[in-house]
Amino acid sequence: MRRMALIGTIMTLALALGIVVPVVGALPTGIAADHSDHGHHQVPPIAKGTTLTIGGSGTAYKIGNKTRTESATISLTATVDKSSPGRGMLNFTGGTLTLGSVEGGGSTYTVVSGHGISTYHSDRMILHLVVKDSSGKTFHLILFGVHAKASSTTAFTVDFRMPQSKLAHLWFLKIQGATVTPK
Repeated sequence: MRRMALIGTIMTLALALGIVVPVVGALPTGIAADHSDHGHHQVPPIAKGTTLTIGGSGTAYKIGNKTRTESATISLTATVDKSSPGRGMLNFTGGTLTLGSVEGGGSTYTVVSGHGISTYHSDRMILHLVVKDSSGKTFHLILFGVHAKASSTTAFTVDFRMPQSKLAHLWFLKIQGATVTPK
């Protein structure tokens, strides 16, 4: 009997707390919570559907023999597939990577497909692309960018660093100050 009384008292107390605590913690009616002063970005820096062109030049270093270098030029086009206040997802629709001068027997690689991410809080851009050479052989192009202060309205720059940036198994890439232009 005593056990039943104790269980009944505990259940009554739990029910009372379940009703009182949410009512006490609620804001008075008619006063909205204001979170605008916390510095959160409500709108993504790059809007969904924006087309980005990425262009720049730098140096390619032969993997296995960094003393051998070539000039490197990128020209890429991407669209923003998804965008949130924290990141943007990119889909690459075209572009080229040129190593050396075309007149001097350089190589041009054409973008077949690719995707990437631009993180707005850490200002990084990581791109994974599949490219093909003039004979049709495919390669993986990976670009790791830092200092990418993204914007939908103005051009911004990104530094692609080596050894993370590379034409896989062939060349490390270092492209400082590549320009990203939104359209």
